[in-house]
Amino acid sequence: MVYRIGIIGTGRIAWQFDENPGTHPASIAGAFAMLPNAKLVAAASRGKERMEKFGKKYGVTALYTDYKEMLAKEKLDIVAVTTHPPLHPEQVEAIAAAGVRGIFCEKPLALSLEECDRMLAACDKAGVIMLVNCTRRWDGRFEAARQVVQNKSMGELLHISARWTGCKPIPEWEAQTEGPMLHDAVHLFDLMRFFGGEVDWVIGTAGKRKRKEFPVEDSASAIFQFKNGVDGVVVVDELTEYALPDMELQFERGLIRLGLEDGAWTSKMSEFEQPWWYELQKTEMPPPPWTGAPLLFAAKDMLECMDTGRQPRCNGRDGRAAIEIIMGIYESARRDNAKVRFPVGVKERMAEVLHREGKL
Repeated sequence: MVYRIGIIGTGRIAWQFDENPGTHPASIAGAFAMLPNAKLVAAASRGKERMEKFGKKYGVTALYTDYKEMLAKEKLDIVAVTTHPPLHPEQVEAIAAAGVRGIFCEKPLALSLEECDRMLAACDKAGVIMLVNCTRRWDGRFEAARQVVQNKSMGELLHISARWTGCKPIPEWEAQTEGPMLHDAVHLFDLMRFFGGEVDWVIGTAGKRKRKEFPVEDSASAIFQFKNGVDGVVVVDELTEYALPDMELQFERGLIRLGLEDGAWTSKMSEFEQPWWYELQKTEMPPPPWTGAPLLFAAKDMLECMDTGRQPRCNGRDGRAAIEIIMGIYESARRDNAKVRFPVGVKERMAEVLHREGKL
């Protein structure tokens, strides 16, 4: 079967990232276009000029400025949602109601837990499979690290420390609704669960050090504890002029770093006289079970889920769980850095709440 793909939004992640050098495919359209059992047939976007360029590149002639018209006129199997997060809930609800069987939704899923729950309810009611594009779940390097966690070849996982600095939004982006936690570091919070499991509690901060004109944070930090006893520490900001996503997994007998410098180290007996003294030695990274562009594997996963009915590696509930971690950090900041236990009992867009209360 060849699946008919529609796309809402024709911006950067939709297709323009493939105009840049680097690993390809780097866009959602580019990934589906490489698969023999998928065909891009329609697109909807408010930006007509950009949409027409998209149509020319991929040979798509069914172009709409109203996505609801596209849903009504085109028989689509999968719709990719690549718009800004404030638009996701209404669009996902409309797609599910239109009888589309699969949704490929760009991260972050939404800006509040209430909106996430609406989207999940709509998909559950209609029997729709939803994939959330937390891309690193389809990166073989991260899967290799997760297998070390699971097989305990370095012992028990003890700590996760991570930073995501130099994040967007930049002023021309959606800086009114998305701080760096939601815009980019949502990947990091998804990975915290990917490696550490479910979060038990969080203590966090969110504030403004430089970009005081925006109603969102430009820096945040948090301490976590997971239900299995693993600890986590995170620093997120958009204060540096360079981007630095970086994560370290510390085990009983070694550590793995993923980010600026991928690497692995294991413990060995020291050359000192004390027999109890161990030190780290560089070792080979665990081999990835697959190599290639993560977005291509995400698109393949979407199609395989359509064939089999199983859930994707990052489904709607995974997408919601990453948002819940961010909402927990906001709620901790709102309560003067109090410990917030999970599940987090807030439903609103917490960045808006903190801004309204004068705490952000």
